Amino acid sequence: MGFLPTRNFRASTFEAADNLSGANLRENYTVRNKGCYNCPVGCSRYCRVDEGEYAGTAGEGPEYESISAFASKCGNSNVEAVLRANELCNDYGLDTISTGNVLAWGMECLERGILSSRDLDGEDLRFGNHRAMLAMIHRIAHREGGGDLLAEGAPRAARRIGGEDLVVHSKGLDYPAVDVRGTKGMALSFAVSPRGGDHLKGLCLYEVAPDVYAEAIQQELGIDVGDRFWLRYETKARLMAWQEDWHCVVDSLGLCKLEGIALKPLGPRHFHGLLTAATGWSGTLEDLRTVGERIWNQERLFNIREGLGKKDDYPPRRLMREPIPDGPSRGERLDPADYEGLLLEYYRLRGWDEESGRPLSGNLLRLGLEEPE
Repeated sequence: MGFLPTRNFRASTFEAADNLSGANLRENYTVRNKGCYNCPVGCSRYCRVDEGEYAGTAGEGPEYESISAFASKCGNSNVEAVLRANELCNDYGLDTISTGNVLAWGMECLERGILSSRDLDGEDLRFGNHRAMLAMIHRIAHREGGGDLLAEGAPRAARRIGGEDLVVHSKGLDYPAVDVRGTKGMALSFAVSPRGGDHLKGLCLYEVAPDVYAEAIQQELGIDVGDRFWLRYETKARLMAWQEDWHCVVDSLGLCKLEGIALKPLGPRHFHGLLTAATGWSGTLEDLRTVGERIWNQERLFNIREGLGKKDDYPPRRLMREPIPDGPSRGERLDPADYEGLLLEYYRLRGWDEESGRPLSGNLLRLGLEEPE
C-alpha cells in the first residue's frame, strides 16, 4: 500500500520486502506458533536460524514492527540479521521499535555528516550494513562508546548533537511501522496519543482496509470512512475518537485488542458481553464506552498538568514537509492546513479547548471528572 517506513522514513516502499514476508518466515524459519497464556489464537511464533552467519539465533517473534525496525527502516534486506536483532533486544530488554528507529536515525546522521564513524567507534553504520547494526545494539545495551549516545533514543540524542528534523516521533516516542503520510487518520491518532507515536492507543485497521470494515463502521457509527487518503474531518476524527475510547476499555479489562477491536466478527459488543457475564454489571454498551472516554480525558489531564498541550499534537516535521517519493502512496504528505482542520474537529468532538487542547469544564462535569488545580 506504500506506507512501509524505509530508510528512516525517507521512502515508504522497500525493494526487499518480499524477502521479509510472513510467507518466507513461516517456510524457512518458523518452528511453531506461540500465544499468550491460555489464548487459543497463537498469533506469535518461535523462529530459529539453522545455518549461515547467524546460525543459532532463536526466539519468539519477530513481529511486524520489529521486522520494519531492523529491515526497511535500516535499509537492511538480510532477514536472518533481523531475527538476530530481535533476539538481542529480547535478551537485553530493549524496545525493538525505538532501537530500530535510533539506528535508522544514526544511519542518516552518518550519511549527512552529523555523526562520524569515529563517533560510532569506527562502525560503518550505513543503511544496509547489518553487521554494524548488530554491533551497535550491543553498544547501546551496555552504553559503550557511541552506543551511549544512541541509548538515549533518537529524540533526546538529536537534542544533543543535531538532526532533530530527521527524527520521526510525537511527544518523544518514535513512530512505529506506519508512514502516516499514506494513511491520514493514523496521523491524527499517533499525534494526539497521550504517550506519543503509539499504534496501540488508537490502532485503526478500519482505515487501511475499508473494503473489509466499511459496512461494520457504517452500522456502528453511521459514517463513511473513505479511503486512507481521504481527509474528511468529520469521519476521520470521529473514527479515531471511537477507537481510542474502546482501546481504553480493552486495556482496562486486561484483554487483547487484536482479538476484538481489530477483528470484524467481535468488537465492543463482545467485550460488553464478557464483562456483564463475568461481573453482573448492568451498564449499557454506551455506558462502557463512556468509561473509555473518561480514561482518555484523565490521561489528557495528566499530560496537561505536565506541560503538554496543543503544541504537542502535531506530526513530525519531516512528514509535514516531505512527500512520499514513490510507490502506491507517491506524492502524499500531511498538509499543515488540512491537518489543522482535522485536529480542530477532533478537539470539538472531544470537548477540548481549540486553542490549548485542554478538556473543557462542561465536558469534565459530564464525565464525572474534576478540574485539576
